[in-house]
Amino acid sequence: MVMVSDARVPASLPVILKDYTKAAIRTQPRDLLIWSAAYFRALTEDKVLPVKERLEFPIPESDNGVSPGILRVLHRQLSGEGSVSWEQLQEVCVAMGVAEETAQDAWQRAGGGDGGTVDWEHILSHLATLSTHSTLEALQLVMAAVTEDPVGRRVENSTLINHYNRIHTHTNITPTDQYTEVVNYLHDIANYQEGYLMPSDLTRPSCPVIH
Repeated sequence: MVMVSDARVPASLPVILKDYTKAAIRTQPRDLLIWSAAYFRALTEDKVLPVKERLEFPIPESDNGVSPGILRVLHRQLSGEGSVSWEQLQEVCVAMGVAEETAQDAWQRAGGGDGGTVDWEHILSHLATLSTHSTLEALQLVMAAVTEDPVGRRVENSTLINHYNRIHTHTNITPTDQYTEVVNYLHDIANYQEGYLMPSDLTRPSCPVIH
């Protein structure tokens, strides 16, 4: 007769599974299996988990898989790296259900090629552009991804201007007069707000139209 020894469940396992379940519900991954593998790999390697901070409801509809919550996850995972490789970008995008075509397009727009690394902030600018219908929406998406202020969603003026510059100059060889007018306006607003800007500043009646 085969004797089976008593199986012992690690004391931490129930907590791990509970946290995993909450994370899956909050994140609503497109592919649960792929996301789960990425979740436990990050947990094992003590890296930032591919988990949204809160449930997006209703879940934003997006052809390329990018939503404010997902872009924020990518930013939390990759911003600490500074420059990232294509393999790093691809890994986190696959886990979060971002279309590979979109990731490749953003990578190339940011100056990526075969091998090497690219500044994550440059990739972020183009991911936001590829996931929205206007420069204004792209900047608002960037602000939601990078802010450390969950209430006012403030970001430093220099951070927003840098993203605006990358988005604008991708389609304009030189900055337009309209771009310069917007930048000057945002600088003026930020001077009264301790160097910060909020999404609502971009839609003030007095704000020049952002192209």
